[in-house]
Amino acid sequence: MSSIEKALERLITKKNANAENFTAGVVQESITENEQTDENQVTPDGDKQTASVNTKDAVKESTAKETHGRKKKICHLDLIKLKKAGYLTPGSDNKRLADEYRIIKRPLLHNAFGKGAAPVDKGNLIAITSAYSGEGKTFTSLNLALSIAMELDTTILLVDTDVIKMSLTKMLGLENEPGLIDILQDKSKDPGDVILATDVPGLKIIPAGCHHERPTELLASVNMRKVTSELSERYSDRVIVFDAPPLLATTEASVVTHLMGQIMLVVEAGSTPDDAIKNAVAQLDTDKKVVGTILNKSRYSKGSGYDGGYYGSREDEVK
Repeated sequence: MSSIEKALERLITKKNANAENFTAGVVQESITENEQTDENQVTPDGDKQTASVNTKDAVKESTAKETHGRKKKICHLDLIKLKKAGYLTPGSDNKRLADEYRIIKRPLLHNAFGKGAAPVDKGNLIAITSAYSGEGKTFTSLNLALSIAMELDTTILLVDTDVIKMSLTKMLGLENEPGLIDILQDKSKDPGDVILATDVPGLKIIPAGCHHERPTELLASVNMRKVTSELSERYSDRVIVFDAPPLLATTEASVVTHLMGQIMLVVEAGSTPDDAIKNAVAQLDTDKKVVGTILNKSRYSKGSGYDGGYYGSREDEVK
């Protein structure tokens, strides 16, 4: 029995044994670009955006409009490059990857909306983390968000809480945009001030925001708890995915995961040491949450129902 299977076996014996726990294998390499421009069909909360996926020119031509004094921007994803890199963009023909993410997201969505075997407190708050950096958690977070955005009755908000490395924010070119840190240190700001709509229907993003000398204290603050609660409760159809810091490399990770209802631990097959997996799981309060693992860079046999082969994620090489 592998260390991951043993870890899951221990998790299943915890208080959340009746909730849906699972292991799935997913990986790819990611490349993305973006540009921001004002869009006149976005609400203050970034929750209404009617531009079609492939109409960047039309979006640019639209006149920016102030809504309650706030000018909203759109984060334009380069869907062509995303598709070439293997992402689940709208219209993607990568059936294998789509099936893998269906395996991942279905139990998460069931737990998020009270359809699992047992109720999950704050089930729509989902953290994606790993033991160490470079195991593919940021890629997994974005691809999971893209997959959830395909659901007919669900909106997805992706939040960069890896406020030291800011991998997601840098990938999307949002380093100069206000984000999570800004609203945590300024209580007069509302989450709606920093939510960016994208040209993928149903997908919204909150960047990491500005640098701060004491990010752990901000993430552990009462204001962080208020922000996550507001994001969780404001819309009944919303799932919030947090790209969290690695558990064994930072102190911020345990602070973030403490606020979540579900936690996914990304493990790099053949690379993450067994002890690292055990130590990462030990930092999670697994008796109160649903915890699962995503096995990255895994090989499948042809008898498993997949094509075989190898998916590789080099998140640390993405600029």
